[in-house]
Amino acid sequence: MGAKLGRIARRVVGAGRRESASVSAAALGLLLLAGAALGDGISRTAVEVSDGLTWLNDDQRGEVVQVNPSSGKPQTRLQVSGADARLEIAQSDDKLIVLDRRTGQITVIDLATLLSSGRRQAPAGPSAKVLIVLDRVFVVDRAAGSVHNADPVTLADIGSPWLAGQPLADVVADDGGVVWAVDHGGNLHSLEWSDEDLKFLERTNKAVAGAGPRTALVPHERGVTLLGLEGGVVVRDGTGRDLTASTASFTGEVLAAQTSPTGLVPASVPDASVVVLVSGDEVVRVDMRQFDCPKPGRPAVFRDRVYVPCLGSGKVVVLDRAGRKAADDVRTGGAGDPALVFDDDKLFINTPGADSGVIVDSDGRTRDVVIRSPELPVMDPERTPIPSVPSPPPPRPDPPTRGDGQNTQVRGVEPTTAPVTVTTTPSAGVSGAAPGRPAGVTVSQRGNDGASVVVAVSWSAAPDGGEPISGYAVTGTGAFSGGSRETRVAGTSAELVLPCAGSTFCASGKLDVSVAAYNRFGTGEAGTASWTIRPAAVTTTTQPPVVTTTTAAPPPPPPTTEPPVVTTTTTPPPPPLPTPGAAVISTAGAGSHLYERRVTTAPPADWASHSGTCEVANTTLSISVPIACAGGTVTIDVDTGFNSLLVRAYGPAGVAESKVYPVRVREPIENCDGGRICQPLSVPASEEDNQLVGGGIGLLATAWLLTLRNRRMRRGGSE
Repeated sequence: MGAKLGRIARRVVGAGRRESASVSAAALGLLLLAGAALGDGISRTAVEVSDGLTWLNDDQRGEVVQVNPSSGKPQTRLQVSGADARLEIAQSDDKLIVLDRRTGQITVIDLATLLSSGRRQAPAGPSAKVLIVLDRVFVVDRAAGSVHNADPVTLADIGSPWLAGQPLADVVADDGGVVWAVDHGGNLHSLEWSDEDLKFLERTNKAVAGAGPRTALVPHERGVTLLGLEGGVVVRDGTGRDLTASTASFTGEVLAAQTSPTGLVPASVPDASVVVLVSGDEVVRVDMRQFDCPKPGRPAVFRDRVYVPCLGSGKVVVLDRAGRKAADDVRTGGAGDPALVFDDDKLFINTPGADSGVIVDSDGRTRDVVIRSPELPVMDPERTPIPSVPSPPPPRPDPPTRGDGQNTQVRGVEPTTAPVTVTTTPSAGVSGAAPGRPAGVTVSQRGNDGASVVVAVSWSAAPDGGEPISGYAVTGTGAFSGGSRETRVAGTSAELVLPCAGSTFCASGKLDVSVAAYNRFGTGEAGTASWTIRPAAVTTTTQPPVVTTTTAAPPPPPPTTEPPVVTTTTTPPPPPLPTPGAAVISTAGAGSHLYERRVTTAPPADWASHSGTCEVANTTLSISVPIACAGGTVTIDVDTGFNSLLVRAYGPAGVAESKVYPVRVREPIENCDGGRICQPLSVPASEEDNQLVGGGIGLLATAWLLTLRNRRMRRGGSE
């Protein structure tokens, strides 16, 4: 609370000159005192202050980019996936969750550290969906017909999931935290999570005639609008203005707005070139071909206008609530399809792959925002956090030895002429930058056995940017199993093992390799190279040459009735190890106490069929517990801070380690009722009041001192 009030004070006081600073400080001080007197009103306002920044996806590079709409420039780049990803972002002021539809991986980013705090594996493709609902995270699997309450930090399941018993067409949540789900049978369910029962409670279940597998839902502040356009039905439920209406039937996919006001709900049917608007209690059909937009994408409502991206046309059409043209088209850059992101009372038009996007302000005016900035270093959310180590105290000098006072030595230390290298951690005032781009990236093929390819990568050392390089991240992407492999090394060479069983990658696939250096200031620009895989060598048998001599042949041996028996013993090679670096751990949920985690594995095929032994290890604590290679759940001890969990597979050929699964354990702060150790979600009211009173008095004193200083300066200037 104190930190948030401090940020508000810096914004107000730092925004003016000498006079306005004192007035602003006084005003804010009085406001804080009033807040303490009137209750938690000012506290709630401070909590709801937005960070003013928005995250956008860059699918081509597998990155999410944080942009500042005020400056129109990017501030942070995070590498969350491989190239050619299909990223979807769920964001709030304190949460960032990224779903890669190409791989099904869900990653939660701690915005305080920009580190990954948890991961979860979902099905690849359109089935998965992530919802941020108040302070909870819900993970949906539409194909399985399930809704899970996931821990916002680790993404592990909390309590029991809700199961529909059949596939779900769509799932959304309104601003009040109610989850709405419609199944393939046309049943509309409303659910609420119960902390006491640790499960979803089904409040309503209505059968909607005409709803089916392509039905879409649009959530509102309260309630939801159901668009069963395949059956020509529109239903508004739970809003206080319920509605059931009929419309024309449309075949094909329905792309509805992510959210909208109750009285204006848009949805596109790309195959029919139509946008359907539920405007008040009327259903309006808009033929988008009249606006040269034959394939409308997912629309959004902003300031009582409907923005419709035109797929393949490089523009966004603006409609009013009657379906008429409301403003000039917004032109977009890049060859991709524009997507609309609403955040902080602004509408962002982002075209994945384009260098810039468009911001629509609250007055409808547009301006450009830079999304791609090669100068901005790329950060890895899986990097090891930099430990905060206090500076050691200065050494106490020993008294000089007796002599002429010219030559002094420290007792117990042999004099040496070799220079002593001292490595220190730069303080906050020391300047530095992320490393530069490694040059001379080369790729060579070491082996290809038809099931995996081994390539060697080498490069020249990158410029360090004034800060020692911590290591290099080497990433290979291609059409092999998993689509991406990464390793981290300290030197300037590495090997990548790429699994390709069941694909054509082993025969002639294309491999793209990137090498990026990183230090404490971030990750630099990557050097790249490509390689076309050579097929596995075909083993041929070469007959020895026939040597002709003039020596007479010896007499033939006497005939025998049976040929001699030759016994050949062949030792089979040891079974191969599974592919190193594979994602084996699926979740790491809460255990029986704070310092324990329940680890569940979902191994890929070569790990699940491994004939050796496997174990789950916490390399941070150097401990391990056995687990079946085919998968299972075990408990393992953890410590506060970041823990690195992985799975090891042992065999005669050695050991293989899976991809690291980071787990963060927060330090317990207080003892809750009932003896539970917990993190406080908010400062107690009494402490908030004390902070508000203290902050108010402090700011009033600051205002008085600023006024006194200004008067002295004016008197000094007049003299």
